[in-house]
Amino acid sequence: MLIPQLFRSSLLGAEVGVAIPTIYLSVLTTAAILETAKRKKRANLSSPSIEVAEFDFAILIPAHNEEVLLPGLLASLAAVDYPKDKYSIYIVADNCTDTTAQLARKVGWVHVFERFDQEKRGKGYALNWLWQKLHEERSIHHDAYVIVDADSIVDSKFLQAMARELAKGSHAMQADSTVLNATDSPGTVLRLIAISLFYHIRALGRNALGASSTLNGNGMCFSRSLLERYPWQAYSLSEDYQYYINLVKHGELVRYVPDAVVSSYMPASFKQMRTQDIRWESSGSDTVWRITGELLQAGFRLRKFVCFEAVMELLTPPLSLLASCVFMLLLASLFLWSLPALIIALLLLAGLIYYVGTGIYFLHFPRTIYKTMLYVPGFMLWKLWVILVLSKSKKYTNQWIRSSRPLP
Repeated sequence: MLIPQLFRSSLLGAEVGVAIPTIYLSVLTTAAILETAKRKKRANLSSPSIEVAEFDFAILIPAHNEEVLLPGLLASLAAVDYPKDKYSIYIVADNCTDTTAQLARKVGWVHVFERFDQEKRGKGYALNWLWQKLHEERSIHHDAYVIVDADSIVDSKFLQAMARELAKGSHAMQADSTVLNATDSPGTVLRLIAISLFYHIRALGRNALGASSTLNGNGMCFSRSLLERYPWQAYSLSEDYQYYINLVKHGELVRYVPDAVVSSYMPASFKQMRTQDIRWESSGSDTVWRITGELLQAGFRLRKFVCFEAVMELLTPPLSLLASCVFMLLLASLFLWSLPALIIALLLLAGLIYYVGTGIYFLHFPRTIYKTMLYVPGFMLWKLWVILVLSKSKKYTNQWIRSSRPLP
């Protein structure tokens, strides 16, 4: 009797550990639903003739061998609904071996810089180098700086939405991200769901709670004063997350701007997903626990809720890992036939369904897309392999590698 009881007690303890991040996601989901309702109400009451303040933007585009997809981004930037004399475009062709730089120069209305450095490779180094060049060679100071990936398309209202947020006093902002080729394969559909959950549902909920959104590297916007106070010094494979952590440790808040939309192409096969997934799951040179300690210290020192909430976000496991844990707990509770453990496991499962179901509802998928759910087990196994194995290997995390993507 003692051993079964010990197993049951251990099972309940494990469920409590899994319950904390599950409750956190459920709280964010509820806050996101309420925030969406408020936004719809404000949109109905607002006058459509409201004009935005005309801030001057610099749009920075780090590009590595993007001769195929860069023209699409430049075309979308040319069509942005914003005064043309109020934004400038700067491209850094970083260690390119194709015609990216030449193609950009032919456009005529963008500023092109070429960088060659085989030791300091990656987006973080390219951005820092470009900022130094602008500081050295340009006397014009922009009000804000937008970072957009070269394989993306920006919505025509992108700069208007960012300008409205700047007018409200925000200094760090993150645009909404979506997928251009969402229907190309089951992988791209599942990618869209994952991105919407992480970068839309969670971000909306964090907006509502007064917490900080994360930065996802594409569609970021920073005021000049913020960059002067906290220069870009993020060079890891997850340089965007590294800079977000640095901002939060100083009590700064990244505001999610759902009306500013940037879309990009996603890898269509698991083979193409490899380098991108590893980069996303890599935590860089710092361990999770080291960052947690720094955030907690900053939270107590600054007395900022944003620091403590960032700890919850940091310690929340990837959805594939969390869902796998819940599934195993459910099986264990059935095997041991522990009614309390079974009830808790079912509640945890309901919490995850609530979180994922809300994201799918917000996407308004056509019915034909739902057959993609059959591929979820395979997708989860792949993500677990990336999280537990590949992201820990120096073979895949010691340098930046361009992700393979389908042609438009």
